[in-house]
Amino acid sequence: MKTWQAVFLGFIGGLLLSGVILLLILPQRGEPIQLVTATPDLRVQITPTAATIEVYVAGAVANPGVYALPTGSRVHAALEVAGGPAVDADFERINLSAFLVDGQRVYMPRAGEAVPVDDTSRASASLDAAQPLVNINGADLQTLMSLPGIGESKAAAILSYRADHGLFTSLEELLNVPGIGQAILDEIRALITLGP
Repeated sequence: MKTWQAVFLGFIGGLLLSGVILLLILPQRGEPIQLVTATPDLRVQITPTAATIEVYVAGAVANPGVYALPTGSRVHAALEVAGGPAVDADFERINLSAFLVDGQRVYMPRAGEAVPVDDTSRASASLDAAQPLVNINGADLQTLMSLPGIGESKAAAILSYRADHGLFTSLEELLNVPGIGQAILDEIRALITLGP
């Protein structure tokens, strides 16, 4: 091996050794990041606290579902976390600057869509008109049948499941009831509760 080759290899080896030593002795820089993902039922993974509220966003949005938002949020923020409005959303019939409250349903109507009179969003994201939530752990057959998509057979199946397995511990447990699918659960989620 020629002298210049030995010097060159020694120089490269010294650089590599210096790099390894620096990696071992220098403290790490930066902060680790934490990714927050949506669960399959599209609920944002934020633990509700006194500083957060939960609202149900439905209608002409990319990802309808229940979302946790900071207290004092407005309707436009709820639409953003739901993936944004659909192309055919009718912005003229909803107040994007209205404040949200816990348990509220925000409905984004589609252009030309007739919004039902009993819709709690009243097409302007107003407060729920004191419609009491149905307690699925205490409701009788008739009360369960008042929920959209729940007829006599599904209400009876809910009562039967509750009798066999005890009280529901989460709303998602309704998916174990024969005849209750994700579409029905999404439709009634904002109308039901586990407690009084």
